[in-house]
Amino acid sequence: MTQKNYWPHFIIALVSFAVLMGIWTLKMASQHPVQLDNSFMMKYQQVDANYYKIEADRKKFDKLYKVVFFNKKLQKGKNHIELQLLTKDGKPVNGAKVTILITRPYTTKYDKTIKAKFVDGKYVADVDIPLEGRWDVDIKIEKDGLVRYLKYRRSTRRVIPDNLKKHLI
Repeated sequence: MTQKNYWPHFIIALVSFAVLMGIWTLKMASQHPVQLDNSFMMKYQQVDANYYKIEADRKKFDKLYKVVFFNKKLQKGKNHIELQLLTKDGKPVNGAKVTILITRPYTTKYDKTIKAKFVDGKYVADVDIPLEGRWDVDIKIEKDGLVRYLKYRRSTRRVIPDNLKKHLI
């Protein structure tokens, strides 16, 4: 009576499984491409190369100005974004270039970039938000050669408490 050896079958099955998993991985990766990070409204290579300048500008800017963001919550559909740039003594500042990026976390599919206009002491912009859920409002303020980046996390469903808001940039 001969004894059967199953090791060759096991090795063939293991190699076949590895090849199939490789094919599946490539298929999934091609269907879900990597989303580039758009923090600071630029590519991460530019942020990496200029990070010390961005930090120096932030410190100088914060010594001169204060930013007040008025939108506590967003809504699906039309939104009116308002912010105010103030001097340290509370006077509105005109002449700044304010760019607003409305984006969903972890995707750039719904990004909308808007230039804010100065109206009655505030910088305002209108944007149409197509979906319910979480949104990030990234703001870039340029004034007197200084650039300041701010990030506000907002939702269409609820007001995010102030202690959970992070001004990350």
